[in-house]
Amino acid sequence: MCAIFGIIGKYDLKKVRYVLDLMIHRGSDYQNIVEFKDGVFGFNRLAIENIDKNLQPLKIGNRVFVFNGEIYNYKDLIKQYNLNVKTEIEVIAGLWERLGVDFVKKLDGMFAIAIFDKKLYLFRDEFGKKPLYFTKSGIFASEIKAILPFIEKKLNFDALAEYLAYNSSIAPNTIYNSIYKLPAGCFYDGEIKRWCDFERIENEKWTKDNVCNEFEKLLTESIKKRLQGEVEIGSLLSGGVDSSLIASVTSKFRKLKTFSIGYEGYDNYDERKYARVVANHIDSEHFEVNFTKKDFFDEFENVLFYMDEPIGDSSFFAAKFLAKHIPLKVVLSGEGSDELFLGYRRYNEYLGFLDAYLPNKMWLKKYLERHYEDIKEWEVFRRFFANEEVFRGINEIFFQRQINKVLKVKAKEVDYKRFLKGWRSFDFTYFDLKVWVGEVLLMKLDKMFMSNSIEARSPFLDRSLVQFVFSLPEVVRGKNKWIVKETAKKYLPISIINRRKKGFAFPFYEWLKEENELKRIVDINRKSRIFNEEYLKEIIKTGHKRYKQHLWSLYLFSRWCEKEFL
Repeated sequence: MCAIFGIIGKYDLKKVRYVLDLMIHRGSDYQNIVEFKDGVFGFNRLAIENIDKNLQPLKIGNRVFVFNGEIYNYKDLIKQYNLNVKTEIEVIAGLWERLGVDFVKKLDGMFAIAIFDKKLYLFRDEFGKKPLYFTKSGIFASEIKAILPFIEKKLNFDALAEYLAYNSSIAPNTIYNSIYKLPAGCFYDGEIKRWCDFERIENEKWTKDNVCNEFEKLLTESIKKRLQGEVEIGSLLSGGVDSSLIASVTSKFRKLKTFSIGYEGYDNYDERKYARVVANHIDSEHFEVNFTKKDFFDEFENVLFYMDEPIGDSSFFAAKFLAKHIPLKVVLSGEGSDELFLGYRRYNEYLGFLDAYLPNKMWLKKYLERHYEDIKEWEVFRRFFANEEVFRGINEIFFQRQINKVLKVKAKEVDYKRFLKGWRSFDFTYFDLKVWVGEVLLMKLDKMFMSNSIEARSPFLDRSLVQFVFSLPEVVRGKNKWIVKETAKKYLPISIINRRKKGFAFPFYEWLKEENELKRIVDINRKSRIFNEEYLKEIIKTGHKRYKQHLWSLYLFSRWCEKEFL
């Protein structure tokens, strides 16, 4: 795991060293800069595999290669293509020589890759596990902060609208006007082109009788490939079924260190007692961290620095603090299970709309519009009565009418239709893999854990496992993660499997209220003049009754805007 950077065209070597040092947290084991006729590539390394080799950037003739990530099948590719090489970067170079841009389809892993061969090529894995940012003038980097010194900072209001809707800008947008994010499963050669996407090809051989065995086999294989490396690997453990299943399966292969976080005095949020049950069950060496209000405010500016652009998921702060207390280079995490197997309660609510039939829908739509309420439930029923797409992402916060109310500047309507495929409940999974998982959860894992030089790996988000899920008949996949829970009975206490689901949340709203911090939203807005003040006051006044997540999004953005622009 590393940081990569490059410029095609003129450059200042001193400035290149400066921005690489800005990303030193991504890998301090080795730093190197390779200059060539058309530009410069730079690299910081966190050594995990081939610790004494795999040095980058790699220059072969007039071609230059650099990458960030892990290629789990690189040894298989060496044998398959009879390559006389030893390292991942050499495999990438060898496959590029033989296959050109199609080389990327052979890679199984998480990666961001840059290649110069007469022009610049950029590649990103199909889930978006490793970030990659670029400008159209020929600069690329693992983090936005490495590009900012080369551009004029200007706010992208279309990206701000996406952030309000979905907690994050959506690729190719970033919150900065002239910096772009390469979408997952895409490459860039002057234009953004797709090399991989999730497909829905139903396979009727999967039934409720055989699906769990196949899932267990695929998950086990996914975990085993993610245990590669020459360093110790631990596991995050919340005490929920997903992280617990990952840790339990992993413990069959090696003695494991597990890590959890909690919040003393806030039992509604603190899951450490459940994590202890699992740790005892699998005999892991278990470590706990307590996150306090003081830690939250002390770390706030630090988290914004590593976040790079506003991402409105409060769990970034707990993740950053937990990472700070993990003495390893690699951890496993449970992201992806809820989205693949419909684990969120709200999925059940959206499932109810798929086959629902109501006569007089247009009459009900008119009635609803005469009795407007500024809440999500009202908007969801309005969509249903108007024959619009009801589901627009599990993490939708501000809906479009609210975005139009809160912003002074009119932004383009957020484009949600590109993530709807007409796959019924599998639309939920496709949409959320692209937006909630890809733009929020995976960025949390990368940005917050790499801030402490830790690589986080997500076994549920494995190409073979995800293709398997998209092949399931709808009735077999079902809901409420029944496949995961049934499989988990072999590995976990029933009390863990049946316990009520909690998100990775902490009492941010209580802490903001206690410290009178919410007023900063209005105070900062009086300087930035981005939002309509009256609507801000309405949201703040109503508070947790309607707008808890709205408030967090506004507070985080306000603090970020103050730091970057005021």
